[in-house]
Formats: sequence, C-alpha cells, structure tokens
Amino acid sequence: MPILATPPRPTHRKRGSPEGRVQAECVQWFWNEYPQYRGMLFHIPNEGNRDSKTDGAYRKALGLVSGVSDLILLIPNKSHHALCIEMKTEVGRQSDAQILWQHKVEAQGYRYEVVRSLEEFKKLIKDYLSL
Repeated sequence: MPILATPPRPTHRKRGSPEGRVQAECVQWFWNEYPQYRGMLFHIPNEGNRDSKTDGAYRKALGLVSGVSDLILLIPNKSHHALCIEMKTEVGRQSDAQILWQHKVEAQGYRYEVVRSLEEFKKLIKDYLSL
C-alpha cells in the first residue's frame, strides 16, 4: 500500500465546529507521526443531516449506531483490542447514547476515551501505542 505524502482533508459536517477542527488536527498529527498506521485510525461518519425519516431509516439499515465514537484506532495493545476516541470541546458533554456505547465497548475489552485537545490526543496515542 503506498504511503501518501499528505493526509486527507476533512469533509464531514463537523469541519466548521471547534470539535471538528481539533479532530482534524489530531488526525493530521497521527497521519504524520505514525505513517505505518495510516488507515488504522478512522472516523465514523455518524453525524450528518437527517432531514427525512427515510434518510434516517436508510442510515440505520446501513448499520448506523447512535453514540459511536468519533474515531477508532484499530490497533490492539497488551490490554485492549482497540481505542475508541470521542472528541469534545472543553465544555462538551457526552450524550446518553455515547455513554451507553462507551459502556458497551468497554465491557468487550476496548478502551474508550474522551479527548478535548490535540495535546491530550498526542499523549493518549503515545501512551496507548507504547503498551
């Protein structure tokens, strides 16, 4: 698989939000810091425009699950199967669906963290990958 020189540009709805900007910075940092793991950290496009009932039903039929974390790092370490990351602003709070999903994945041996800044993300990734 060829290694690309630059990370992909963010294209999802969160692009203009503070949360989305931090997420894009985190993904770009990861892309550059760990080129060997490109493609293993990915965004779950769970947000979006749900203007119609048919659109929502279609998304659910495709496997949309409410509360899924924003990013998943699909690399196991000595203590967890993978790392699920929910991006929040300094004052942002998890929804009830996100808390429920967190409990479900942690019960299955996955690590789940809420991240609020690029520096927090860097520390989390370095610590997680060092195990």
